[in-house]
Formats: sequence, C-alpha cells, structure tokens
Amino acid sequence: MKTPIKKSVLRRDHLLLIGAPRSGTTLLGTMIGSHSDVGMVNEDVDIRALGRVLGRRLTGVKLCVPNQIQLVKKSYFGSNMLKKCGIIAESPKSYFSITEFLSVPNLKVIGIIRDGNDSVHSMMVRGRSKFKKAARRWGEAMETIYAIKNMYRERILVVSFENLVLDPKATIYRVCDFLGLSFEDRMLEGHNLNPYYPQTRLDPDKVYRHDKEQFDLNLERFVPLACKRYQELVISACGEAPSKR
Repeated sequence: MKTPIKKSVLRRDHLLLIGAPRSGTTLLGTMIGSHSDVGMVNEDVDIRALGRVLGRRLTGVKLCVPNQIQLVKKSYFGSNMLKKCGIIAESPKSYFSITEFLSVPNLKVIGIIRDGNDSVHSMMVRGRSKFKKAARRWGEAMETIYAIKNMYRERILVVSFENLVLDPKATIYRVCDFLGLSFEDRMLEGHNLNPYYPQTRLDPDKVYRHDKEQFDLNLERFVPLACKRYQELVISACGEAPSKR
C-alpha cells in the first residue's frame, strides 16, 4: 500500500494509541506522554500533529475506536442523513484508517482494553450514550484490536486498563519495552497531568466497578463475539485475567 502520509512524518518513530471510549486511552496516553522522549497528541484526526511535534524521538496520537478511527475507512452515500436517523453507525473522523496508519513502517499500535460492563456503563453515564450505541462501540473496539493483533502481531501491544491501574509500574515497563524507551518514574505520575480527567491518584475503585456496584449489562447477549475476543485479548495483555483485588 502506498503510504498516504508525508515523508516528514516518516523520519521518526510513531505510536497510535487506540481503545474503546471510556477505556483509559487518555490516562495511558498522558502517562506515555510524560516520557521525556515522547510527544503525545490527543485526538488529532489529520495526522499533521505527528510531524509538527518538535524535539521528541517518538510522537504519538490517541484516537478512540470506532467513533474516531476504524480499521478500514468506510463511506456511505448520504451518511450524514442516515446517521441522524440512526440507521447507520458513525463514520470515522480520522482522515486515515488504522490500516493506513500501519502503512507507515516505523509506527506501532497500543490497544488498551477494559472490562465491557465498566466501559459501556461509563459511556452511558459519563458520555450519555444509549446502551446499544455504547455496546456497539465497545464491541467494535474489541474486534478491531483483536484483528490487528492477528494481522500485525509484532506491531501491537495490548494493555489492560485494570492492570494499568492496579500495577502501573509493571504495565508501563511493558509499554516502554515495546516502544524501545527507557522507563522513567515520571510516567507513573502522568495521571496528575491528565488535562481531561485530572486525578491525584490511580483509583482502584474504577477497576471492576460492576462487581462492586453489582450490575451486569449482559453484553454476552448483545455482542457475544466481542466478549469472546475480549477474553482472548486479556490473556494477550497479561497472561491471565487481572486480579480483582
């Protein structure tokens, strides 16, 4: 595939950080962006920011799947009208698909995953999304990350939100190793610099919230394949299910 991205972007290493909405993408992006060699941008949809960041060896962008970016770009005739009517899903806002991003040889992908009950519930409460829309988004994100893992095995790292919160040091060590960066303690304080969801600490109460608050959205009924893919991705992310401590 011909690279659709300017040559100025090709001269450095790059990162595409993806995940479902409300899955910890901003938190992880802020922690990675706290590294002295990294320039991280949030939700840049035309990739120009990757070439404009100065003085950093690695530049990265965070985008959510599927509302901002999809594996393969889709287009529909009269899509704006159909979206308003709720007939079709939203088209990606990114100028490039994930596949097009991956046409850049020096770009890697990190996919962050979070338990579906917690991610979907947060989309409904914080994002005010309807259940079906939130479940669809989480499901498509899981299937997308799974597909990338199978197509580009060496170029994607799957990270668990639960492990990021409960064991941040080990998780960030894995991230640094994958990106070829030296670990920096300042990355563990990245949550303090989160401009959208500032926190004084990584909050373990956000992990497996559905267990603590005793709710089950029955996602296996609505997105069964995505639930299966999620369980497989959890193993990829940490070898076993994150501890519910």
